[in-house]
Amino acid sequence: MFSLKKKILFLVSLVVFAAFGTSWLLLHGVVRNGIIKQGALELSRQTELLSLSLAREGVPGFLRDLERWRGALHGRVTLIDTSGAVLADTERNPSAMDNHLSRPEVQEALSSGEGEAVRYSRTTNTYSLYFARRVPVESGRAAVIRSSYTLDYLSSLTREIRNRFLLNLLFAVVLVLGFGAWFVRIFFRPLERMVTSAGRIAQGEEARFPLMAEPELQRLSSALDGMSAQLRGALSELRTEREDLSRIVTALPVGVLLIDEERKVRYVNEMASALLSLKTPPEEGTPVERVLPSGDMYAMVLSALQGGEESRVFGLPEPGGRYVRITSGKTATGVLLVLSDLTEERRIEQSRREFIADAGHELQTPLTTIRAAAEYLLETPEKEEGEEEKYLSTIIAQQERMSRLVDDLLLLSRMESEVPVRDAEDADLTVILGKIADESRAHPFAEFIDIREEFPPEAPVRVRADDISRALLNLSENAVKYVREKFGPNPGGMVSLSIGEKGGSWSVMVCDNGPGIAEDAAPVIFDRFRRGDGHRARGEWGKGGYGLGLAIAKRILVNTGGDLLFHPSENGAVFEALIPKK
Repeated sequence: MFSLKKKILFLVSLVVFAAFGTSWLLLHGVVRNGIIKQGALELSRQTELLSLSLAREGVPGFLRDLERWRGALHGRVTLIDTSGAVLADTERNPSAMDNHLSRPEVQEALSSGEGEAVRYSRTTNTYSLYFARRVPVESGRAAVIRSSYTLDYLSSLTREIRNRFLLNLLFAVVLVLGFGAWFVRIFFRPLERMVTSAGRIAQGEEARFPLMAEPELQRLSSALDGMSAQLRGALSELRTEREDLSRIVTALPVGVLLIDEERKVRYVNEMASALLSLKTPPEEGTPVERVLPSGDMYAMVLSALQGGEESRVFGLPEPGGRYVRITSGKTATGVLLVLSDLTEERRIEQSRREFIADAGHELQTPLTTIRAAAEYLLETPEKEEGEEEKYLSTIIAQQERMSRLVDDLLLLSRMESEVPVRDAEDADLTVILGKIADESRAHPFAEFIDIREEFPPEAPVRVRADDISRALLNLSENAVKYVREKFGPNPGGMVSLSIGEKGGSWSVMVCDNGPGIAEDAAPVIFDRFRRGDGHRARGEWGKGGYGLGLAIAKRILVNTGGDLLFHPSENGAVFEALIPKK
């Protein structure tokens, strides 16, 4: 693209060339016509003199004089009779020439006395100017005297005039362009200063438009200064508002996805990227169909572009499942999608329903037993000896089961929702696990079970000792119960308690050779009211747990900073408790 300077110079040059070109065309025509008229006048005088000689001397005398005048004449002279035959010619043999009756100047001279023409001569093969005059001769006859000049001299004269004109034209063009360039430079210098100031302002620098001497430019400069000040203020406010909005949107606990009218991403915050499981935030201009994982979400975008608003919940296909509520709405420039994570809310609701169902199921058994015993006592006046005591003991035992269940539920709920009220204290895992081994040997079902120990001299930790004892005792009692279920009152059962080191933690292993846990049940054994399978349910004693022991142990160890792991084994069950070292 040409700059404004170049355009003006080009326009000035074009005007100059057009003006001189037009002048040359006009001058060329005037000069050419003037030369032709001057030549025609000279030929007219020459033919007049020749006609006087022809009239006085006759044709023979004219031919004699023509031979004498050949060198003095400045052109070609031809004598033609009224029939068109050439009688004499100063440059050609008359007998070899064509009949000239059809020549326009000859016809005009025969009809009106004089004739003039500019045409191409087939005799001399040049363009020539002709002038013919009819002259009376003896015995009432007439003839035509024709004089002609070739146009070579006219061309040379025209060429000379053209060369001088072009030389003058070149000088004038150089002068005009030089003056024009100087004028344009002077004219654009204040504008260039304004452009420089505008460029600095566009780059964010502080600058003012310069004052000019010309009143018009002064007004322009003042107006631009005012506009620049307003623009700086508006940009500063816009930048501040944009930063505040960006901080607010980033801090929101919801995802924000802004889409333009061409269905391309304009903005997406980190929360939206996380909720949509995007590995990297999409760049601006990315088609929205590459971002949304569901066609139903894309349909919401299309509906919002038509002015519709809706809110829907989607389940995303990812490990563990995620539920997201998406609310769509039309904006001035496109569509706004607001994403809320409902995963935890759904999980809590599901856990609440499962807890109510499981607790109701577990409480139903002791309540039924208590009711049956109470009804029997109420409806049977005469009872055998010791029968009343038996049923009363059953009621008391079932009440104790319910109390333990409620206590375990309250304990688990407190651990999941409250900060522990007791502080950690220095303890020794070797001492704690030794006491647990002793209690396990005293268990009623441990009579025929071999309980083995493998402890280091000491294993210092800083924990809540009562909580850790409760968690490890649950693991040990479970091992004893399920080994007894498998072997009954027979030898062969074994429970192993050991302490080892694993990175920055103590690893407490509780192993047994009981019925084990099915592989498909392993993922849920740490949930409430869940047991490994039917083999690890209530056994011969009829007083099995409620599936809360492992859940309580898991929560205690996690709160301590450790973890509880289950390792599949073909010969029983293996649990590993990780407890951070002191």
